[in-house]
Amino acid sequence: MANRSYLYTRHTGDDVEYRDIAEWSHDVPAAHLILVGSGSTPVQSAIWTVDEKIAIDGDASQTRPTFLTLLDWLEPQVDKGFARAAAEAREYLNRPDRQGDKFHLELGEIYELDGLDLPDMEAATTANAQLAQELYADVKRVLETAGSTIDTFRHPTLRAINNWEEQFGCYFSHVLWFNLNS
Repeated sequence: MANRSYLYTRHTGDDVEYRDIAEWSHDVPAAHLILVGSGSTPVQSAIWTVDEKIAIDGDASQTRPTFLTLLDWLEPQVDKGFARAAAEAREYLNRPDRQGDKFHLELGEIYELDGLDLPDMEAATTANAQLAQELYADVKRVLETAGSTIDTFRHPTLRAINNWEEQFGCYFSHVLWFNLNS
């Protein structure tokens, strides 16, 4: 195991298909949570073969445009290194082959790092889905408020971010360490 959170786009149709988008080591970054923040639903893992719901799906048609707007809004307010991270995120989020109807966040390896058993993983997934909804709602509120700044965030998770590049410069790639299409 690589001890990562994995973010995929999920494409539905005759068969469900997952496409790699981003991963992050030893943590679940705010970017991943925001991208599953609309319609956050605990679901079964596409990686782990378990009955418990230890992954989260979110509505990409809502979160993708909001997240892209957030990147543009943040860029003039934060360290110059953020521009590179934002450009990388934009590139992958706008790729035609990554335009699925859902974002799918795999959390099992992060939970395993914390020593959680499967029932606790499922409970943590429910809590993370709620957190994702809260973060997304706060982002939407701030983006819709004229004259808002980073200091306008109300959620403690967003207020606590001191390295925006780290939280939003996730390792975006068309091939993740755990590739579901191999």
